[in-house]
Amino acid sequence: MSEHEEYPVEFRGEQRNVDQSGAFLLILIVIALLVAGIWGIALFSWRPRANMERQPYYRPYEPSQIFVDGMSERPLSSGVVPRPKDQSPGIPYVAVRTPGPAHYPVLAKTTTAPIAITQQVIERGQEMFNIYCSVCHGATGDGRGMIVQRGFYPPPSFHIDRLRKAPDSHFFDVITNGYGTMFDYSDRVAPEDRWKIIAYIRALQMGVEKHEPQIQRNMQKPAGVRP
Repeated sequence: MSEHEEYPVEFRGEQRNVDQSGAFLLILIVIALLVAGIWGIALFSWRPRANMERQPYYRPYEPSQIFVDGMSERPLSSGVVPRPKDQSPGIPYVAVRTPGPAHYPVLAKTTTAPIAITQQVIERGQEMFNIYCSVCHGATGDGRGMIVQRGFYPPPSFHIDRLRKAPDSHFFDVITNGYGTMFDYSDRVAPEDRWKIIAYIRALQMGVEKHEPQIQRNMQKPAGVRP
């Protein structure tokens, strides 16, 4: 067939139908992509109207029409006086800053607890241990606390030889600065209470060693191994 000859009528109609259906399919694909894109943007950018991060707020020293003096920064009440930090409530009410650069480690200055070990000290240490430590280390210090039973990485037992022979300063430094998967508790437990927790840990070690030798042997197994 020469280039000047025309296609049969039937063939020309079929060609037009193929072209039209392809164009129609392409338009549908474009529309679907546009709808999906708009829906995705709306879905991931939506925030509740009452979200606190999107509410109006004043920048420092920005004028305000709410107060008579036109200031958004409010002055201290009459009669307020500064108070030294050593006469203020402790953590968490006052941030106790440590010397040195950020993340500067605070280490114990003595290898043994610098406080007298009394019944009251051990009872206070037990109270703080049950609040902050037992969830990981367990009530008996075996390293199998409740969140460890739920899958958290198990800490070592306090009854292994390494920790029984460790100085008191080791426990103080770990509580203060953290170690391994344990974060620091310096902003939760005051220094004096850290020594009291250590006194209670020593009482646990001595009590189990003296009265429960079989339990101690079980507690000396590696972390993660049930007795």
